[in-house]
Amino acid sequence: MKIIQFNAENIKRLVAVEIKPDSNLVEITGKNGQGKTSILDAILWAMGGNKIIQSKPVRDGAESGYVRLDLGDYVVTKKFKVKEDGDVTISLTVENRDGAKFGSPQELLNKFLGDLTFDPLAFSRKKPSEQVVALRALVPDYDFNAADKKAKELFDNRTDINRQVRDLKGRIDAITLPEGDLPPRISVEALTIDLQKAMEHNSKVEAEARKAEIVNRDISNLEGSIQAKRDEIAALEKAIIHNEQSIEELRDQLDGIVVEDKIDLTSIRDGLAKADHVNSIAARVEERTRLKTEMSNKETAAEALSNQIEEIKKASAAAVVAANLPIDGLMLTEDSVLLNGNPFDQASDAEQLRASVAIAGAMNPALRVIRVRDGSLLDEESMDLLREYAEKNGYQIWIETVSSGRESAVLIEEGAVVSSVVEAAE
Repeated sequence: MKIIQFNAENIKRLVAVEIKPDSNLVEITGKNGQGKTSILDAILWAMGGNKIIQSKPVRDGAESGYVRLDLGDYVVTKKFKVKEDGDVTISLTVENRDGAKFGSPQELLNKFLGDLTFDPLAFSRKKPSEQVVALRALVPDYDFNAADKKAKELFDNRTDINRQVRDLKGRIDAITLPEGDLPPRISVEALTIDLQKAMEHNSKVEAEARKAEIVNRDISNLEGSIQAKRDEIAALEKAIIHNEQSIEELRDQLDGIVVEDKIDLTSIRDGLAKADHVNSIAARVEERTRLKTEMSNKETAAEALSNQIEEIKKASAAAVVAANLPIDGLMLTEDSVLLNGNPFDQASDAEQLRASVAIAGAMNPALRVIRVRDGSLLDEESMDLLREYAEKNGYQIWIETVSSGRESAVLIEEGAVVSSVVEAAE
C-alpha cells in the first residue's frame, strides 16, 4: 500500500499542495522554511493518532485545513478546524474505493500502520544504544521494557550488595589482631566477685583494727590515770578499784578481737586488666568472623544477581535471533547494533543506508511508505541507491532535500508546488 495522491491545504506552512507520485522515490525539495517538512508531517498526522499532532497544525491566518491521502484501496482524510478560543478540532474519515466510510477509522489505520516516525538517515546517526531501542520494534513478541526494568532492578540490587561487601571488607581490615595463638576469654564476672569479696573482707579488717586502736588508746589513758592517782591513793582508792575493774572488762573485750592480715588486691586487679585485654581480642575475633560470613553471603547474593542479569541478556539475545530481521547480517545486542558482525557505525555509508531503509520498510509492512528528512546529506550515489532499493523492494520513499537540481524533484515554494515531474516534462 502506497500513497497514490497527496493533498493538503493550510497545514503548517502549506497553502495548497497536490502531489501524484509516479516513482518510488518522491523527492520534496526547496529552500528552508518553504513547507517541505510540513508535507512529511502531514503524511504522519493523517495516518497516526491525534497525540502526535503539534499544537498549531493549521497555517497562520487560516481557519481550517485538511490532509487527504489516496492509498488506492482507502482514502484517508483528516480535517482541522480552529475554534474561537484557539483550540483545534480534528476529524478523521477513511473511505473505501466505493466511498463507504468506516465506523472506527483510526482502528483500521492502526492495523496496517507501522512506524512512520522511523527515519533511516536519522537512525544511522543515532548512538548505538538509541539504535538498539529503535530496532526493538522489530521483535514484537519480546517485552524488552520489562526485561530492562528487571535487569535494572537486579543491577541496582547487586550494586547495593557490592557496596555492602566493600563496607564489610573495610570493617574486617580495620580489626587488628596480635600474632600467635590467641588466649581464651577470661571471666570478668568471676574476677569481679573475687574482688568484691576481698574488698568486703578488707573493710572488716580495717574496722576491727580501728576498734583495737581505740581500745588500746583507752587502756593507755587509763594507765596514765592510774599513775596520776597513785599520788592520791588515799583519796582516790575507790576510783582506782573502779578503774582497775574497767580495765579488766576492756581487756576481756580485747581478747575477743582478732585482727587478720589484709588480702593483697594487686593480683586480682592485674587479672581484671588482663581480662579486658584478652576479651577485647576475643571480641574482635568474633566480630571479624561474623563480618567474613556476612561478606561471603553478600558475595554469593551478588553472584546470583549477576547470573540472573546474564540470563535476561541471553533471553533478549535469543528473542532477537528468533525474530525475522529485515536484512541478513543484522544483529541486535544489549547495547549495540551489529551488521555482518561489526558495529553498525563501522559499516560503509552505502551499507548503513541500505540497512536503515530495510529496517524502515520492515516497520511498515502494510503501508510501504518511508519518510526521510535531511536528504541533502546524501550524495548522488546514495540517492540512486535509495531509488534502486525502493523500486526493488516495493517501498515509497518521501525524502526532503534542499535546493535539489534533479528534474524529478517536487519543488516547494511558499507552501505550494511550483515544479513537479509533470511540469518538468512539459
